Amino acid sequence: MREQNWAVVIPYFNEEDCLEQCMSCLLHQTKRPSQIILVNNASTDRSPLLTREFKERFGHLFEIVLIDEPKPGKIHALVTGTALVRTDYFATWDADTYYPPDYLTKAHTGYQGRKGSCVAAVMATNIKGPLSSFKSLFRIFKIQTLATLFSSECHAGGYAETFRTALFRKVGGFDPVRWPYVLEDHEIVECLLKVGRVRYPVGFWCLTSPRRADRCRVTWTKTDKILYRYTPFFMKKWFFYTYLWSRFEQKGLFFHRLREQPWKTNKKSS
Repeated sequence: MREQNWAVVIPYFNEEDCLEQCMSCLLHQTKRPSQIILVNNASTDRSPLLTREFKERFGHLFEIVLIDEPKPGKIHALVTGTALVRTDYFATWDADTYYPPDYLTKAHTGYQGRKGSCVAAVMATNIKGPLSSFKSLFRIFKIQTLATLFSSECHAGGYAETFRTALFRKVGGFDPVRWPYVLEDHEIVECLLKVGRVRYPVGFWCLTSPRRADRCRVTWTKTDKILYRYTPFFMKKWFFYTYLWSRFEQKGLFFHRLREQPWKTNKKSS
């Protein structure tokens, strides 16, 4: 394992409309990752072709790994991709998200310092518009406040997560058997908080796609969120593996539901 180096894992499923923009963000990072892992999760569009072209053009700059994971489900793609990470730190990116040039630089800084050795994960704040807009600034302030007041919960999605590889593997990483539902990004943080801290640095952000605005079909309820927030840390295991497990089982919120792309259906019908 090469110390101080970074990997970026990008799972994708039928993302030909935005994958090129996401991959271009890799080219402009001020801290260039040494390893890029692109995981094709049974795409049926041109996405795999775009990744092959990217490797042909820029394979001399990075170690670019192209791999297929035929089992449907983002978590399967994450398991396959993260197993190939050979660096001390790695980030998981979503194909429809924009990452600014200093993204990995700021993530790396979050792991440094006197108490940096006990940091298990560094998370970004997702904004939904210009960084200088009131809405974005308010969201950054909100996440900073929540992360301070409620340090035993996750305040970021999988599009904005970075991990210390050793601690990630110590807790077993992503596991579709341990957690076969949506919100795998929150469940992995629950595991990591047992072995280290999670940081949300000021100024560490990414711009998520507006199509994420409507996730009501594949997420938890307001009641679930409130209970999650106010459940003590020593009871978080009960919250996930007893309470939320039962709720998601009844509602059929298994991880394969994340493959639904209603924005494409809506686009065709309009």
